This record gives sequence, structure tokens and C-alpha cells, in this order.
Amino acid sequence: MMNFATWMRRALAVSGLVLIAPAAQADILALKDGRVIEGPKMTQDEDFVVISYKNGDVKVPHALVRSVISETAGDYVPRTDEEKEKYKEGLALYEDKWIPIAKRKKLIEKDTAKELEQITEDRAHDEWGTRRKEESKNFRWEYTVPEHVKDAFVSRCESYYEIFTKDWKVKRDKRKEKMKMNFFRDVKEFYQVGGAGPGTLAYFMFLGDYDLCLFYDQTSMEFTEMVLYHELSHYLQKLLNEDFKVPHWPGEGVAEYYGGALWDAKKKKMDIGLMQEGRLAEVKGDIESGTRLKLKDVVTIQAYTDYSWGWTLVHFFMSDSKLKKGFQKYLKGLANDKNVKRTMGSFNLWFVSPEESLRYLMECLDIKDEQELAALEQEWYAYIDTELVLEGVSGLEKGAVQAMNQGMRLRAKRLFKEALDAGSESANIHYRYAGMIRYEDRSQALELMRKAVELDPVTPIYWYSLGDLLEDSDEDEGQRIKKLAIEMDPRVERQKIDFSKLGEQE
Repeated sequence: MMNFATWMRRALAVSGLVLIAPAAQADILALKDGRVIEGPKMTQDEDFVVISYKNGDVKVPHALVRSVISETAGDYVPRTDEEKEKYKEGLALYEDKWIPIAKRKKLIEKDTAKELEQITEDRAHDEWGTRRKEESKNFRWEYTVPEHVKDAFVSRCESYYEIFTKDWKVKRDKRKEKMKMNFFRDVKEFYQVGGAGPGTLAYFMFLGDYDLCLFYDQTSMEFTEMVLYHELSHYLQKLLNEDFKVPHWPGEGVAEYYGGALWDAKKKKMDIGLMQEGRLAEVKGDIESGTRLKLKDVVTIQAYTDYSWGWTLVHFFMSDSKLKKGFQKYLKGLANDKNVKRTMGSFNLWFVSPEESLRYLMECLDIKDEQELAALEQEWYAYIDTELVLEGVSGLEKGAVQAMNQGMRLRAKRLFKEALDAGSESANIHYRYAGMIRYEDRSQALELMRKAVELDPVTPIYWYSLGDLLEDSDEDEGQRIKKLAIEMDPRVERQKIDFSKLGEQE
């Protein structure tokens, strides 16, 4: 029987993997978020997996690690006093249980072989030309993400589909092919293959054979989920009437409402209509600056605020049984009610005018005149003030990133600072804010970048940006760290964001 090192080298050769460093055997680190690091020598201590590069060591907390693959993976070195005492008794810890040391080693080696087999399979399909294809109950999937990542999103999307179709009593036309989900492993592949423009996070192609394209943000699975749920809602709204174009405000408001979803992996259950903290942060910021949108304007004027203020209006309607019934009648009726005036527009789709949309909304909500509409508007304002509460740092983080993506530099800076003051532990938030203030407060930017590296030590751009900042005060150390980042990923220089190009608008 071949030994583990020989088996691993053959498996890697068959899969076409190229090792980072030529060696008799490469160590492999698999992270919980799907990233895989291979090549450098890896050792473990009580707190970290230590990756040894030529230009320095990278310490990865065990909390980020799914598995470590090496010839010594099954070796057991007791570290705590309890482990040392158990070790004398011939016992070692495996999945929170004390078992014989020899049995643990065999189990670890079995786990390692299984993990390597999966990594090998994932790497054989991580280019779009070799992508995997499969069907779930309601979708077709084409993907280059790791298998366990795809499985997690299949469960989420199927649950989401069931909830939405039950809420709105719609179903897909089973005479047609299921919608295709194109799931790219990273943003670079998304831009190159998916044809998305810079800044695009995902998109739904609403013509012909429906397609939804998105990429996996390995540094933020939560953000990937949020974007996916938003775009998936646009597809499900199409099922109201595939020949109708849903107006912008309810379309984006509903997409944000269902985008506020949370998946419970243990219960295999999804809750929807939760707080969209990023959008709420935008609305609260507008209110603090003296701006409250009119309900009539939300319904009749297409604007970016449909994502934020439009979301609050949908949330308000969906929170009250009577309003919910009227709102659902409105949205379904826009697409299907014979008494709604529609006109044929682009792409051979039916549209309604803003004025007709407002008229029909008032009819469905049993609002008889401007005075009653004004009263409803005040109820909505009160709901925003008292029921939609921004809790924790998550909303500030999301709001900051959304403001930055929209080029709103001043708002983004304010929200980044508030998120950090509230205790943010996001490496991405530290990195982005450091980039925004590097020319006005270099010492604070340096401190923030060090923290980003500490929180997520396996993202090369954080190291590269740290080295870039350090060069002014310690050129040799700064260049060493940049070389370390390039060693981790030779493409890292192209990933750097030029924060100075962001606009100054609020």
C-alpha cells in the first residue's frame, strides 16, 4: 500500500494542481471559508497554524481552519495540562472526545485523505471551462466554487424559493428550463466570464433563458448571501407575470426586504424580512441630516433611495396584516389586474406609469384621498423611528461598504469610523478605512492595517497594503512584507484599491 505522501503527490498530479513551492510533499491548509493554501511548510501550536514563507511566517488562528493536510497531521502533541495528563493515560482529544492515541491517528489520517480528495476534486473544476453542473429542485447550477460552498448556497436558495412562492402564491413555469445559477469562485472570474462591469456585485438577466450571476466573496459569506438573495428576489418577482416589468420602487424594496434573510444551518430554516442594517444606516443618516422622503415620491420617482427608503416602506407594509394584504394585492395586481392601465415598452414588456402605480396602491390600501395618504405617511415615519432599530456594528459595517461602493466618500468615512468605534472585528472594515485615511492620518492607518492582518492573516492584499504603508518609516520592513504578500499571491498588486479616486459626495 502506498504511503500518504506518495498518494497525495499522485492525486495532485492527476488533478493538474501546480504546487506553489517544489517539494517532495506539499502541506495544504483548507479554511472554513473555502480558501486553500498549499506549498509552504506548516506547523501547529496551541493557537495557530503557522505557514512558513521565505519572507516571513503567517499565523492563522485555528478558528479559521477547516483542516490541515500533511504527513504529520495525525501526530498528537499535548499542549494543555489536561491534555498532558490524558496523554499519560494513552488518550488524545478528537472532536471533543478522549479516545486512544493510535485510534485518533487513524481517524485523522482517514479524515485527511477524504479532505484531500475533495480539495483535489474542487481544484480540478475551479476554472469556468471545467466548471461543474448540476440541478437542484428549482435551479440549474454551474459553478467553480468548492463543493461545500455550493451545497450551502443550494440549501439557502431552495428554502428562499419555497418561502417567496408561498408568500406570493406564484410558481415557475415547469415547461421551461429552471433558472441557471452561475456561481463564480472569485470576482476576477466574475468580471472576465460573467461580463460584469467593475463595481457589479451580481446580476439577474431577465430576458430569454433566465440567468443569475454572482461571485463568492471569501472574506464575507454574509455579503455574498445578501447580494444573492436580492437578485434572486428579482427572478421570483418575474413569476408574478413574465411579460410584466415590475416598477423600480416595489421591485427594489421587495428585493431588499427578502434580502434581509438569515439561514439557520442546524435547523435548515430561513427567516426573512430581518433588519437590513446597511440600508437602515443610510435612512437614519438621511433623517439626521434633515431629509425625510415623501411616500408619494418613493412610489412615483425612480431613484437610488428605492433600495433604502423603498425597503423601509415595504417593511412597514409587510409588518401589518391589513397593510400586507393590500400591498400584496397591489404588487400582484400591477402585473395582472385587468383594471390597471399598462403600456407596452422596451423588450416587449408591459409597464405602468408612476401615476397609475400610485393610484392603484391607494386603491389596494383603501386610501381615499391625499389627507389619508398623509396620515399613512406619518405612520410610516413613526415605524422607521420606533420599530426599525440599528443594533450592533453589523449595520454600520454594511452601511459603510454600501456608501463606499456608491462613491459616497464622506458618508463611508463616517460609517467606517462609527463601526470601528462600536467594536468592529471585520478585517475588511479595518482595511478599507485605513485606505481612506492613509494620507491624512498615516499612523492610525498603519494601526488599522496591522489589525486587518491580525484578523485575517491569509488575505494577501492586507499584507501588501501594510507593507506599502510601512515603507515610509521602515523601507526594508515594508518591502519584506510586500514580498511576503506577492509570495502568497503573485497577482496581489493588481488587487489594490485606489481609495483616492472615490468621490467626496455625501
